[in-house]
Amino acid sequence: MLSEHKMVKPAKHGDFEFCLQLHWMPLMKITALAEHSIDLRCEIFKTGSQESKDIVELLLRVIKESEDYKLKVFAIKSIGFLARIFRKSNHHRVISLLVSQLGNGCGEVVMEALVALEKFSRDKNYLSKEHSNKMIEFNAAQLLVKLLSDGDSELMLKVHGLVLMCRIALKADYFKAVEEARMTTVVRQLLREKGELGTFISQKPELKELVTKAKDSLILYYEY
Repeated sequence: MLSEHKMVKPAKHGDFEFCLQLHWMPLMKITALAEHSIDLRCEIFKTGSQESKDIVELLLRVIKESEDYKLKVFAIKSIGFLARIFRKSNHHRVISLLVSQLGNGCGEVVMEALVALEKFSRDKNYLSKEHSNKMIEFNAAQLLVKLLSDGDSELMLKVHGLVLMCRIALKADYFKAVEEARMTTVVRQLLREKGELGTFISQKPELKELVTKAKDSLILYYEY
């Protein structure tokens, strides 16, 4: 694994996009394996590890600065794989960059950002509550409501947007931003509507259960 550590170091001083283009396959392999291997996360991505810092820094820089959407998609996907390595002390920048991509004009970038953020908000991520709170701080509620209200958004973008919204609703503390974004109204309408997304929800029992729980939680927080 040390070879991957050495290969990302030049990105600090040189062309970070070129560095990633040369080595995206081993980086993808490492991050994908780390998602399902606690041993690998502890070995390569342990807190304070310079190797981990170099890899994460390269990926975050690509997300923030690259205009190549394919590289951006790869970097976002890799950060999603690493969702369980981030702590309260270092998740601020990561969550901020991922949430900012929800407003990206490229559907593929938005999709990967949604999937990555879902991984930060899942139950098996023991900081899911803190991550969810941070997402709302960075305007995720408004961006998700906009995505779900956009008639031109693709169905699967809306599905992943809805899943993320529901996970946030179930995990996050009270935020004025959620109320102002009318998240409760949007979730309630989606359970009632007969359109493409409403039909999809009705055909997926697990999704319908998640949306119903989110609606009940939102009503409890924001309407009582």
